[in-house]
Amino acid sequence: MRVLVLGAGKMVEAILTGFKKTENLSEWVIYSPSGISAQILAGKVGARVTTDPLLVKNPDWILVGCKPQQLSDLGSSLKGAFKESLFVSILAALSEEDQLEKLAGKELIRVMPNLPVEFNEGVSLLSSVSGQSRLSSMQALFAKLGTSLVVSEDELEELTLLTGSGPAFFYEFARYLAGSFTSLDEEKREALVKQVFKGAARTLKQDSESLSDLTDKVTSKAGVTIAVLNHWREMDLKDRLLSAIAAGKKRAEEIRVTLRS
Repeated sequence: MRVLVLGAGKMVEAILTGFKKTENLSEWVIYSPSGISAQILAGKVGARVTTDPLLVKNPDWILVGCKPQQLSDLGSSLKGAFKESLFVSILAALSEEDQLEKLAGKELIRVMPNLPVEFNEGVSLLSSVSGQSRLSSMQALFAKLGTSLVVSEDELEELTLLTGSGPAFFYEFARYLAGSFTSLDEEKREALVKQVFKGAARTLKQDSESLSDLTDKVTSKAGVTIAVLNHWREMDLKDRLLSAIAAGKKRAEEIRVTLRS
């Protein structure tokens, strides 16, 4: 499989690191404007490097991993050379229609992965109208990196705040949880929290019960755990979370408007 990779940032690195465990990347060709990040990433995953993407002929598909604000310049540099190729874009905020226009392409699949794809435990959301004929095969490919789900573009835009940003929310909560105790030093408390989350995550993966049922399994009437949970409920933690997510959605829309202008 020959894949042209445009960009070598953190998310592209996570994707290729995950694929390295399941795919032969020797025919994957990476391009970055400076060439430095492409060279470093290629060395890590066993891919090749190009100083000019136009030198890559007939790729099976093209992974678009630049920054959204760089897409116009990238499209201009490609000069319509890949209009018959399938673009697979991990760019947020820009619609499929807008990206196709800037890339002068005919088929594009949007994919929103999150960083845990590096460990093949991530989530990838896919949506496409123009690339329907290859959507199922691309879903199967990204399923090798974790969970792969086809959704509508509107659903992709909303759920990216859950799947893409979600890990950061968990890390922040874990940090606060570790800081709520005084025994041991900070490093050791954080190590305990990491193990608690690791065990809880494994339970989530292997247990088919609902989140509410799993919570109930840990609690007992008039016990310590329910005392904490009831306090959170009295503080309207759910409403506070909804308010924070609403702020994230508002910011996402502001970014979309800015990129369209």
